Amino acid sequence: MNKKYYFIMTLLAFALGCVTACNDDEFLKEKTESSYTYSNAFTVSSQVNDCVTEMYYKHKKVVYTTSDQSNYLQGMGTDVYDLHFRHANIISNFSNWNSNYKVPIYAFNNFYQLIAQANLVLFGAEQVAWTNEDEKKFAIAQARFFRGYSYMNLAELFGGVPITESFSETPKFDYERATREDTYLYAIAEMEASLNALPDHQTAGRIGKGAVHHYLTECYIALATIRNNDAATLDKAIAAAGEVMSRHALMKERFGSRANPASTDVFNDIQAYYPDGDVYFDLFQRGNLDYEEGNTESLWVDQNDYASFELYGDRGNCNNFPRLFSHALRDINWRSEYVEQGAMGGPWNIAVIDKWGAEEKNSAYIGGRGVALCQPTNYAKWTIWESCGNDIRNNSLNIRRNFRVIDPKHSMYGQEITEETVLIYCAEPSYAQFYPTYTKLAPIDDWGYEGLSSGKNNRTNLFTDFYFCRLAETYLLRAEARLRKGDLTGAAADINEVRGRAQAPLITDADVTIDYILDERIRELYGEERRWNTLLRMGGDIPNNRIQHAIGIADVGGINPSTPLWTGSLGKDFLFPIPQSVIDSNLDAVIEQNPGWK
Repeated sequence: MNKKYYFIMTLLAFALGCVTACNDDEFLKEKTESSYTYSNAFTVSSQVNDCVTEMYYKHKKVVYTTSDQSNYLQGMGTDVYDLHFRHANIISNFSNWNSNYKVPIYAFNNFYQLIAQANLVLFGAEQVAWTNEDEKKFAIAQARFFRGYSYMNLAELFGGVPITESFSETPKFDYERATREDTYLYAIAEMEASLNALPDHQTAGRIGKGAVHHYLTECYIALATIRNNDAATLDKAIAAAGEVMSRHALMKERFGSRANPASTDVFNDIQAYYPDGDVYFDLFQRGNLDYEEGNTESLWVDQNDYASFELYGDRGNCNNFPRLFSHALRDINWRSEYVEQGAMGGPWNIAVIDKWGAEEKNSAYIGGRGVALCQPTNYAKWTIWESCGNDIRNNSLNIRRNFRVIDPKHSMYGQEITEETVLIYCAEPSYAQFYPTYTKLAPIDDWGYEGLSSGKNNRTNLFTDFYFCRLAETYLLRAEARLRKGDLTGAAADINEVRGRAQAPLITDADVTIDYILDERIRELYGEERRWNTLLRMGGDIPNNRIQHAIGIADVGGINPSTPLWTGSLGKDFLFPIPQSVIDSNLDAVIEQNPGWK
C-alpha cells in the first residue's frame, strides 16, 4: 500500500476517533449504514421518485399482466371472454372456485402490494429534503391516488376490506374489515386529496386530474349503488364526470400517425397512411394514444417501450395481447376434398419465414402468434351487435371475422373464408382456432409490431401503448349515474355521444337500461374495461345474470356445441372470496369470509 495514503488514512481515522471518543455510549452504538430498512432507506428525494415509478409498474402488472390465464380483471370468466371451452383452467367453471382460487388471490394480493408501495412513498416523502416543494406534493398526490384507487378496486371486488395507512416491517395479526361503504368513502377521500397537486392533463404514463375524476365518477356510482341509488351521491358522480369532460374531448375524426394521406413515414416496410381506416381504428394505432400525441380522449395510458425491453427485458415494457387474444388459425386443416398436392395442410399454415425471421403463419394479418387464451363469448361475438347497423366498431377492419387463404400454392389463394363457410372448407376447427380478432389488440399489419427487425418479437408481444382509461368510458359511467337517478334523457344523450362517434344507430330514452349500458361497454371497451369490477360493483342479480353468457356456463353453440360445464347460480350480490390465507394468518382478530364462501 502507498505509505503516504496509509498515513493520511491513519490520521483521518485518528482524528475521527478523537471527535467521537468523548462519548463512549455513542461509540458503542451499532450503525449499520450498509443494511437498509424502510426507516433508513430514504436519503434523497430521487429515491422517493423511484418508488413512485415502481407504483406505476405494480399497477400495470395488476391490470395488464403478461401471465397466461391471469388477464382476469378485463373479464375472463364473465360475459365478455374466457379461456376456450375445453380448457382445464376455464375461469367460468365456477365449480372450481373456492377461497383458495387463483383469481381472487391475484387481485387481493396485488392491490395490497400497490397499497404497500403507496404507503412506502408517503413515508419516504417525509424523510428527505426536497429542493422543490411542488415535486414533493406531486409524489404524495400520486401515492394517495394509488392508495384510493386500490381500495376502490378492492371494495368493488371483495366488499369491505381492512384499511391500512402506514408501511410496516413487522407482521400484524389483528386486521379488521371496514364496511364496504367506509372502504369506498376512504377511497374517495384519498383520490380527492390527490387532485390539487396533479396537472390538468397528464404527461405520458402518469395520472392527471382527468383520470382521477374518471375514477371518482366510478367510485361515487359504486357508493350510490349500495346506498340504494342515493341522489346526492349520484350528483357527485355526475359532477366528477363533468370535470373530466371539461378537460378532455372525444376524438370524432381521423387523426394521428396513420390518417395523413401525405405522410411518407414507413415502419417495418409498412406505409403509415392507412386509407381504409376510421377514427376507432386510429384510437389504437402506435403513436396515437397519449394526450401529448394529440389524443384528447386519452386519460391515462400504459406506456410500453421496445428500447426499454432491449435494455432490461420483460419488465412491464410490453403487452402480450396477440398471444392472449388471437386465435390459432395456423392449426386449422383443410377438409380432405380441399387438400391439394404441393399446398400446405391448411389455409393459414404456411411454413415460410418472412424477412424478419418470423413465420408467415403468424403474420399480422391473421392476428400474430395467438394461443387463444382470451376468447370472446358468443354473446360478445354476435348478440351485442344485433341491430347495430353500420357501427364502425364492428366493421371488417376493427373486428376481423373472415380471413383470406394465404397459401400461394393452393387454388383458393386469396379467397376469403368466413364464419359461415369455415366448416365447408376446413376440418372442424376447435373453438380455439377460429373466432374474431380485434384489431385494437392484434394489429392488422406490421406497423403495430416493434421488435421484428431485431428478431426478438415473433408477433407475440406489442410494444404499443394501451389505455387504462379514456373519455368514452366516462360518458358511459355518467350515463349509468343518470339512469340510476332517473334521468333517461341525459343517459341516452351520453350513450349517443359514444354511438354517434361509432356511426351506430342512436337510441331513445326507452332503450336505456343497465343491460344496454353493459352491452355498450362491451362494444366500446372490449379488452379495456375492468369487467369484473363493473359487474360486481353493480351487485344484485346483475353479476349472476350476466355471467350466464360466459363460455363455461352457457352452451357455446356455433362450431363446437357442448354441454355446459356449470349450471349453478352465483346468487345475489356476488363477491370474490377473501383469500383463505389472509383469514388464517390473521391470528388475533377475525376476518369474516364473504357470503357463499364459508
